[in-house]
Amino acid sequence: MTTTPALGQQLLPSALLLLGVLGVGTGLSARPTAAMRLPTSTRLGVIPLVGLGGLGVTTLVLGHVGLIGPWLPVAWAALGAVALLQRRGEVVRLAQVARSGLADQWRLSPIPVAAVSVGLSIATVAAMAPPFRTDEIEYHWPAALEWAREGRWIDSSYRHVDGFPLMEIIYTAAATWQSYGAAHLLHLLTLVALGLTAGGVARSLGLQGSAAVGTAAMAMPVVWDGAYVAYNDTVVGAYGVGAVAVLLGATHRRRVALGLVTAFLCLAVSAKPTAIGLLGLVGLVVLLERWAPPETIARRTTKEVLGTWVVLTVPVVLTVVAWSLRQLVITGHLIDPLLRQSPSADALSRLPTTADRLVAPFLPFVSGVIGSQEPWGGRTSVLLQILLAPALVYVIARRGEVLRRAALVGVPAWTHWVVVGLAGVRTRFHIATWALVTVSVRAVVEDVGARYPRARLWLELVWGVCVVLGVLDSSLEMVRLIRDSVL
Repeated sequence: MTTTPALGQQLLPSALLLLGVLGVGTGLSARPTAAMRLPTSTRLGVIPLVGLGGLGVTTLVLGHVGLIGPWLPVAWAALGAVALLQRRGEVVRLAQVARSGLADQWRLSPIPVAAVSVGLSIATVAAMAPPFRTDEIEYHWPAALEWAREGRWIDSSYRHVDGFPLMEIIYTAAATWQSYGAAHLLHLLTLVALGLTAGGVARSLGLQGSAAVGTAAMAMPVVWDGAYVAYNDTVVGAYGVGAVAVLLGATHRRRVALGLVTAFLCLAVSAKPTAIGLLGLVGLVVLLERWAPPETIARRTTKEVLGTWVVLTVPVVLTVVAWSLRQLVITGHLIDPLLRQSPSADALSRLPTTADRLVAPFLPFVSGVIGSQEPWGGRTSVLLQILLAPALVYVIARRGEVLRRAALVGVPAWTHWVVVGLAGVRTRFHIATWALVTVSVRAVVEDVGARYPRARLWLELVWGVCVVLGVLDSSLEMVRLIRDSVL
């Protein structure tokens, strides 16, 4: 596999593609998200998600006409710069609102915000290290390099990438300059988007600590560890949480919002077919909106719920069909042949057993701190392990508004974990679950703090310490990587 070892050669394409993604994302989303009256954190999180989607679609089209080349990052950066200039008024207003909101959140949650800011700084440097994760080395990145060399889409020499390859297609834009650093940073953007949109979900439900939620959603090893490498798990979680954030946050232009939600689901499925489970998660949120606390979100009638399900489902199904047919045309196989082969002894040893499936509903309570081998794998967070079980007991005993607020996203998230987990239990396949469950836990923390003001400071301190521990847990590998590969 060919790479570009010089750090300086990684920075220019990284800057070009980041400018393009953020500029195009801002140009396309700033005005519509303002019209939807979305919370500021959701609007900010939507920007990189829209920009990445635009880069993926553009690169996909160019590859089918054989025009992929080193000019692409330059042209994309120019397009982003033009978009920012055209929307400079909206950019300035959004920046002013964001600065004011950040100041408020800093006063409420200084420890989590500071910890995650430091962690993201470390991750940005770690992203400049060469590929080192197994799947990244075996197929995510070399497939992008192969396509960049060819300048078009061919039957890849690498596994799993001819079907549902959105992230590999996006990485191909970086591969035209052999810039693994740019690929890593594009994926790292989705970690930030996940945190911002998780905070937006909290705001839409009437919670004050959007930064507390966003930082806690990011500060989990299962979320963070794959974010600064060329994988496709964090981006799926970000699109899933982004879809929920837009769905719950839009008080105006709800048809436009529904279109954006649908686009996010289609993009998630395009990156990883297991993301089709997000369709059920969002569908349950649509159903439970009717029992949301008053004056938080706009509710839908039964007819609107059914219509929304149709609008969400049809494009996602067509997306699955489109990628499958594309794979058939390119490779001659409608379904990835590797998925139909008899699994190896190693693969069989990592498949979920009957016992694994029986304990699936309870896994969030038992293995998040220490992690485990596959089929579970990964760690969630100290925060969930400490607060999730007490929060569940509290909402059942307390009921009322806090139960409805916590259940609106908590029940769909837990159901997503169980249903998708029955097919293939991988903690990293359920990143949206962990982020949304964090929102539910925060609903309990704020309710307890309102009832018992003396406990509020202690609860915020516990929350902050848990986020710090999550960032430290995720930073150990990054620091070693920087020491060994960058310094």
